Amino acid sequence: MAARFLRVEQALALNTGLFDATDDEVWQAVERAIGMQTPEAADLEFKSQWWDNNKEFAKDCAAFANATGGVLIYGIDDNGRDAAAGLAPVDQIDDFEERVQSVTASRIAPKLPQVHVRWVRNPDASGTGIAIVAVPRSPNAPHAVVNGTQLSYPVRRSTMTDYLSESEVADRYRNRLEMARSDQDRAQKIAELARPALARASNAWVAVAFVPSLPGELPLSAAEPGAALGLVFDWQGEMPLEPSEYRNFSERVRRKRIVITSDPSSPVSQYQHHELWLDGSGFAGAAVGSLKRARTLQWTNVEQPELEFAVLRLADLLVKHAVRAGAAGDGIFIAQLLPAWEDESLDVAVSTPDSTRTGQAAQVGIPLLIDASRTPDDGKLTHARRVDGEPAQVTALLDTVAETARELVVTVRRLTVEMLAEDGVSDSTLLTDAGQIDPLHLRQAWRREVEAWVNERGIPLAERRSGHR
Repeated sequence: MAARFLRVEQALALNTGLFDATDDEVWQAVERAIGMQTPEAADLEFKSQWWDNNKEFAKDCAAFANATGGVLIYGIDDNGRDAAAGLAPVDQIDDFEERVQSVTASRIAPKLPQVHVRWVRNPDASGTGIAIVAVPRSPNAPHAVVNGTQLSYPVRRSTMTDYLSESEVADRYRNRLEMARSDQDRAQKIAELARPALARASNAWVAVAFVPSLPGELPLSAAEPGAALGLVFDWQGEMPLEPSEYRNFSERVRRKRIVITSDPSSPVSQYQHHELWLDGSGFAGAAVGSLKRARTLQWTNVEQPELEFAVLRLADLLVKHAVRAGAAGDGIFIAQLLPAWEDESLDVAVSTPDSTRTGQAAQVGIPLLIDASRTPDDGKLTHARRVDGEPAQVTALLDTVAETARELVVTVRRLTVEMLAEDGVSDSTLLTDAGQIDPLHLRQAWRREVEAWVNERGIPLAERRSGHR
């Protein structure tokens, strides 16, 4: 879904999106704007030539990000009147987009979540045209322009670029922290809403939720349930959570989201359960581990490498969904390991069109242990996980984890290490802090398929080490 800048599109009398319209449509809109002497505004500025220095360009972009967002159009002369006065096509630059991304990444801190660029050819003279640089309002504001050791915080006010005062900078940082807390609360609520649909009788689960700071918007149309189901099938087709075992999923429409379950005939999901919200948020869960019994003891054993891989794949699904929904900015991942319950009567979920669900109070479950295939001693059982703990949480830039598989691996490693700290685990075994995957501790049945998936995604494998089991 292309970015939209509705007020600017209206000012240019453009009937379609600035990044959806054809070159001819944009060119005609620009000619109309010149004919109407369309004025510049807080979110629109005309430039008659390319920027002279990177600092000035970074200032313009950061100023929009620190305000309500905006659009720079190179190739329109304002004739000193802050209005579209005439065409001034600029020469085409081969690496236009790369230059924009390079300057904003190196000169603005923190990095802008989104910068959209477009070149529109001149129909009357090849090699010239107009260039569009559009910067949405940023949830990570305030953004500073970096000039050596100096930081300045530009902001767009009306048609002018000003600078934030120290008190305004402090206020923006407070607002950023408040927004992060709000996203964290929403992630937890999404997880809480989905948890009653998980079959907890004799099944442990790992659950991941994601909330982007800049929501997307998918229409709740007749086609959307099938599109969400298709996303899950495509994701599973890359590499199923269980080697060589593909699930038949089914979709249900619920308020503001599409629910995907591996068990359509059951009120609770036995193996996988995903809830994809129309704004790009989501929940993804999978049953993990195996129930063990010895004498009068029972416990759930969860193999750590396979758990880490499950979290990586579930996070990957949520990132794919967020991108499809048009979400952006940074986002909060939360992850939680949920012990199995003994009583099947607790697996009660009432799922009605208004999404009311009841029947799952907090319970003390079957002891859950990491890498405990053999009978554990009393000490391990005493300290085993038996209740749903506080979820682990990390923040990551959505476009970074979507475009760079290594960054997704690093993010999920942080998430799983924090999640497993309550189980006495202090490091990962599958995911490395360099964004690699070390499959040596996986069961042989998993290793070949995981390595194939890793190679397909362009994730480097860790060097083989001696002494592995």
